[in-house]
Amino acid sequence: MTAALPIGGFFGLEPAGEPLRAGSVLERWTQGSGWLGFHNARSAVAHLIRSLAPGTVWLPRYLCADMDAAAGTSVRGYGVNLALELDDPAFETALSLGDLVVAVAYFGAPVCPRLRGLAARRTDVTWLEDRAQALDPGEGVPGAWRLHSPRKLLGVADGGVLVGPVSTLPVPQLAPAPVGHDRAARARAAASNLEEVAKAYRLYVEVERSHTVADFALSEATRDSLAASAVDELAARRRANFSTLDARLAAHAAPLAGRLRDARAPFGYPLSLAGRRDALAAALAAEGLFCAVHWRDLGQAAAGDAVASTLRAGMLTLPVDHRYGAAEMERLVDGVRRALA
Repeated sequence: MTAALPIGGFFGLEPAGEPLRAGSVLERWTQGSGWLGFHNARSAVAHLIRSLAPGTVWLPRYLCADMDAAAGTSVRGYGVNLALELDDPAFETALSLGDLVVAVAYFGAPVCPRLRGLAARRTDVTWLEDRAQALDPGEGVPGAWRLHSPRKLLGVADGGVLVGPVSTLPVPQLAPAPVGHDRAARARAAASNLEEVAKAYRLYVEVERSHTVADFALSEATRDSLAASAVDELAARRRANFSTLDARLAAHAAPLAGRLRDARAPFGYPLSLAGRRDALAAALAAEGLFCAVHWRDLGQAAAGDAVASTLRAGMLTLPVDHRYGAAEMERLVDGVRRALA
C-alpha cells in the first residue's frame, strides 16, 4: 500500500493557464492601482522605506523577524492582544508626522477595527497594510500601501507585490529574478512518493536561503500564474476547509479564530497550545502532517512583550489551503486528537 503524501509544507507550482479576463488573484490585489513586483515581500518593503525615509517604522510586536531586515534600524513596536488586535494605549500619542506604521492582516482576517480607525484619524503618518497571509482580506486600511507575498499563499516560486501610488517613488532598478527559484516547487509538484517530497524539501530550504533583501524583479512565471488563478475559487476552498477544522477543533483554537470565522480566505487554522505546541508539531510531522509555527523568531520590536512571547510559544497553524479537501482535513483532525490524547 502506497503511503499517503504529506499534508502541509511548501507548495508545488500552480498549473499553467491562460490569463483570466476578470477575477484573478493579480486583479483582486491590484484593483486598478499602480504596483511594483519584487522577488519577495522583504525587498518590496525595503524599497518603500528607502524611498519614504520615515522617522520611525512601527511594527506590531508579534511579527516575523524577517521584517526587521527590510525595516532598517529605526524600528519601534506596538502591542497587540491574544486575538491580534491593537492593544497599546500609548501608541497613538507616540506617533509622529512622517512615521510609517505596518498593520498586519493576520491569517487572512481584515486588519483589526481599532487600527483601521486609528489610520482614519492619523493621516499624518504613512500606513502599510501587510497582506502576506491574506489572499483576500476584504476591507482594508484607508489610504494604506498594500503588500502581498504570493509564495505564502499559492504555488509560485517568488514574489512581493507592493500596491499604491508607486509613481511617487523612485524607479527601482530591478534585475531579472534569479534562475532556479522554481526548482523546489517543480519538484514538489511532480512528487509521487515520500522520498521525492523529502528531496524537494531540501531544495526548498536551499532556495529559501537565497530570498534576501535585494532588487530582483517578480518573475514573469509568477506574474502569469497570479493572472491565471481564480481568487474566489481559492478562497472558497479555504473557507470550507477552515469550517471543517473549526467544527471539530474549536476547543483548542487560538483567540484569533473567532475573527477568522467570517474571513473571506483564512490563511490557516490557528491552535493555541501553551506548553504543548512543539510536542504536538513533532507528533503531527511524524505522521506526515506539517503545520506551520508562527513565529519562532520575532523581530527586535518584540523584546520584553509578554503577549508576543505567549503567542510565539503556543501557536500552531493547520493548513487549509486549496490543495486540500474534506478528506485531508479529517486526517488533520484525527492526527491532532491523537497527539493531544
